[in-house]
Amino acid sequence: MTSSDPLWSNSDASGAAIGSIVFEGVGEARLEAEGELALARIALDDGDLNHAAVHAANAVASDPALPEAYSALDDLAARANDPSALFPVTGKPSIGAVAARSYTLARAGRADEAFGLLCQVAAAEPGKAWAAGWLAPAGGRAAGYADRLDPARAVPALMQLAVALPDPVEADLASVLSPFLEAARRIVARHPERADLLPALSGLARRFGAWDEAVDWCLRAERAGGGAMALIMLGYALRSAGRHDEAHAAWVRAVRLDQANVYLRVDIAEHLAGQGRAAEGVTWLAEGLALEPDHPKAFPSACEMRFQLDGDFAHLVLLADWWRAHPEHDYAGQMLAKACGGRPWLGMVPWPTEAVANVLRQVAKDKDAAALRASKMTFTLSALEVPSAMTALRAALPELTFTADPPAPDPDIRLPLAEGQHRLWAYIGSEALAVPPAPSPAAVAALRSAGAGGYPPHPLAAYDAAVGLSALSLDDLLGLLAHAVPAPDDPWWQRVDRADPMYWPRSAQAWACLGLLHHRADEPWPSSTRRTVLVDLLRGPEDWATDAAMNALVVAAWADPAVRDDVRGLVIQRFLDGVTAYRERNVTIIGPMAHLVLATPGIQPEARELAAVVIRREEEQDETG
Repeated sequence: MTSSDPLWSNSDASGAAIGSIVFEGVGEARLEAEGELALARIALDDGDLNHAAVHAANAVASDPALPEAYSALDDLAARANDPSALFPVTGKPSIGAVAARSYTLARAGRADEAFGLLCQVAAAEPGKAWAAGWLAPAGGRAAGYADRLDPARAVPALMQLAVALPDPVEADLASVLSPFLEAARRIVARHPERADLLPALSGLARRFGAWDEAVDWCLRAERAGGGAMALIMLGYALRSAGRHDEAHAAWVRAVRLDQANVYLRVDIAEHLAGQGRAAEGVTWLAEGLALEPDHPKAFPSACEMRFQLDGDFAHLVLLADWWRAHPEHDYAGQMLAKACGGRPWLGMVPWPTEAVANVLRQVAKDKDAAALRASKMTFTLSALEVPSAMTALRAALPELTFTADPPAPDPDIRLPLAEGQHRLWAYIGSEALAVPPAPSPAAVAALRSAGAGGYPPHPLAAYDAAVGLSALSLDDLLGLLAHAVPAPDDPWWQRVDRADPMYWPRSAQAWACLGLLHHRADEPWPSSTRRTVLVDLLRGPEDWATDAAMNALVVAAWADPAVRDDVRGLVIQRFLDGVTAYRERNVTIIGPMAHLVLATPGIQPEARELAAVVIRREEEQDETG
């Protein structure tokens, strides 16, 4: 290829045909690219090559499948002594400049440099047709370019691309990126027994669903003496192909060749756990930890897997403490999130279970918020329910009336377990009135912002996520607990709010209590305002605020070992009080409290067993209706 060789001889303005694939520029991207090209042409006519290069690169970035963008690069190359110098990649270059430099280098016959840059842009934005520029033009040149690549440089570039891609790659993305897989195939065809190349290229092939090829390349590498790496990559390819027993066997062979590889033992253990064989997985992890006790993946994985086996949150508390000592190892957070995900209070706010919540869900099913608020309805309640649920009900249905005051159940939910300094509710008969004033608009905005992304995936993340509420006054935090706050505006919350108008109020209280953990955080815990308020909420009238406060206390215990003894005593006492009431009547927050007991660091076995009994009973009642 010479410097005057045009790369776009067989394409038209509608897109670049590449074999059976057509890359199409659509919508605003094509219009933006054409606008940039118009500016590039003006600059080129004025002899301003630098500005023309900027606009041509912007065009490539907007729509890398546009043939005219590369025609402009050809015109620039014809006028410049060193076309690639027009697209420097030092500092923080734009992605269009990198792609344009790749094209000009390929045009000048420097395919290895061009390919490395092309893989970089594809890794950064894999959904665009970067290969349309030169790697895969029409006319069969793609194989010629790929055959010029030095595998010592091309294979690392393809590996960089592979690790940036999802595994597996979705079909649409695979179509756009297929020229890179074809380049890998060309390299394999030229070097069919290179044990140092084939395993790495198999990683790209398996992401594209080319599992047979990925397996074959690794088997070739194994026969050629590829050692442990060939077997490790073979295991990944077999696993992706659903051949789980063969994958396990390949990794076992790899361990025999690489006895000190703890990461491989983690892969084996997690693969076994995924097949329902966690007990075997723990054995592999124990071997790894014997080699490296603080291994950044083996230790977190062992904690999570042991939790899978026995459900004891002590394993996860141990992991949280380990992560605090090793904050650079994010895998601990991934394992915490995996273990806590979907668990009441640990990874999600429990759904309201009160009778009024169930009724409101039915009423809201076919109405938008405005229609719901305008609905005039009359309810009859067999018993008074927690004040936060009643407040949320009235906020959703302001025209609601009751046929009669619902009777208070015995033990009376209106009565606090202990008198405290901070109260949310004052009852007049069966009606609970908010004691704190309404929160400020700034406080409402802060809480809605904190909660917009959903509840954090584990207690340490919950603690950190609430730090944005640390500047709120105590009056605002209490006001957020006692007054209805609109749900966040994001689409997910709006859908949830239409389906269950009580779930956001429940979640808002969780966030407000987490915010209390950061209120005057410099005060010593035993005499702190934050502890005093949370204990008052915990010991106040039975309410959603009760277990929201308990959750905040448990989160505090996960985050700070120094408060664990205190929190454990508070949690157990409130749970036992709840169980006492539960023996006489329904306690809608008893299940969520039981889950918090299980998650409390250092909880006694007797309390854990009682909590498990309560959870089983609640689940059985849910199943029977």
